[in-house]
Amino acid sequence: MLEKTRAKLKFLYYKLILERESPARIARGVAIGVFMSVSPLLGVHTVIIIILSYLLKGSKTAGILGSFLCNPITLPLILFIDYEVGIFICKIFSLDYSQMLLSDFKEFDLIDEGMEIFVPAMIGSLFVGILLALPSYYFSKKYFTRIFNERKNIS
Repeated sequence: MLEKTRAKLKFLYYKLILERESPARIARGVAIGVFMSVSPLLGVHTVIIIILSYLLKGSKTAGILGSFLCNPITLPLILFIDYEVGIFICKIFSLDYSQMLLSDFKEFDLIDEGMEIFVPAMIGSLFVGILLALPSYYFSKKYFTRIFNERKNIS
C-alpha cells in the first residue's frame, strides 16, 4: 500500500511539472489541497479541492497532491488537533457550539454526539487549515519557481 501511494505521488508530481502551469497557480493548488486535507469533511476532500481550484484558479493536480497531507497515518492526529483547536477557539470567543447543532436531529443521540465533535473540529480545521496553507503556498511557490528556472537554464 505504501508503495502504491508513493507511485501515485510521484506520478502527480511529474504530471505537475509537465503541465507547465505558473508557480503561483501551482502554489494556490497546493495551498488549497493542504487547507482541505485538514478538514473533517472526509470523503469529499477531492471534490471540494477541484471546485476550489477551479474557482480560485489553482492547479487541480497540485491541490490533489497537497491533499496527501491527510492519510491513514496522519488522520487521527489531524482530527484531534482540529477538535482541540476548535474547543479552544469556542472558549476564547465564548461560542456555544451546542447551539450550532442541527436541532432536527436532537432525537438521534448518535448524530447529536457526532455533531458535538464535528462542529468544534470544523471550526478548528478552518484555523489549522489557514495556518498550514499559508506557508505551503509560500514554500511551494518558491520551490516551483526554482525548478522551472532551472529547467529554463538547462534548455
